[in-house]
Amino acid sequence: MHIGNAIKDLRQKRGFKQNEFAEKSGLSQSYLSLIEKGVKEPTLSILKQIANVLEIPMPVLVFFALDKSDISESKRDAYAILEPSIKGLISDVFISEPA
Repeated sequence: MHIGNAIKDLRQKRGFKQNEFAEKSGLSQSYLSLIEKGVKEPTLSILKQIANVLEIPMPVLVFFALDKSDISESKRDAYAILEPSIKGLISDVFISEPA
């Protein structure tokens, strides 16, 4: 699971600069940077704060952090097939701005 990468990607998709996002999340920029680099793991309460600023449910944030190593080996083929469609659908609903 790469929660830091997911946070960074979603933050950038929302158009936030790191310092602005950190402030809105109640975090220091240096701490957010460490999270995004995978050096620090955020607590559940921090994940909730981050998800709130991103305006997405926390499980969506966690889903975007999944990688194939998080999936049992017996289900990886199915995950590889379904992942692009599911991520696209979730992005359309929760990430993309309405036209």
